[in-house]
Amino acid sequence: MVKKQKNIFNWSHISDELTEEQIKELKAYYYTYHRKCWAYKQAAKRFEKWNLLGNSLSIIFASGGFASSIATGGISSIAISTAALLIQGWMKHKDLDLEIQNCTYAYQSYQHLLNLIKNMMRSGNFNSPHIYNTMKNIDDYVTDNSPIVDKYLIKYDEKFTH
Repeated sequence: MVKKQKNIFNWSHISDELTEEQIKELKAYYYTYHRKCWAYKQAAKRFEKWNLLGNSLSIIFASGGFASSIATGGISSIAISTAALLIQGWMKHKDLDLEIQNCTYAYQSYQHLLNLIKNMMRSGNFNSPHIYNTMKNIDDYVTDNSPIVDKYLIKYDEKFTH
C-alpha cells in the first residue's frame, strides 16, 4: 500500500508582485509554522483525551465508592475512593489543564501566523519587519510555556509534504 502525503501548499493564488526569493522565504515560513501548528494541535487533542479519561475514571470510582458504601457499610469505599484520589492527584501533578491551555494557545497563534503569511502571499504586501517580529514573539512565548511536541513533528513529516 502506497502512503499518499498531503501537500500543505493548497492555496490558489500567489501575487505577481513578489519576487522568487520572497516567495521561497514565505513558503519556508509557512512550512515551518504549519508543522508547529499541526503538532501543537495534535498534542492538545491528546492532553484533552487524557483529561477526559482521568475525569471519567475518577467520577466512576467516586460513584462506585458511594454505591459500595451503601451496600457494604463503607469498607470497600475506602479503596475505591483512594483510587479516585490517586487519579485526581496524577492529573494535578501532570497539570493537564495548563498543558491543554498552552497547546491551544500555541496552535491558535501559529494558525494566526499562517493566515498572515497566506495573506502576504496573496496580496503581495511583504512586510518583513512585521512578520519577523510576530514570528519571534510567538516562538519565544510558545517555547517558554508549551510542552515539547517532538513526536508529533516526526508524525507530521510522515503525513505531509511541501
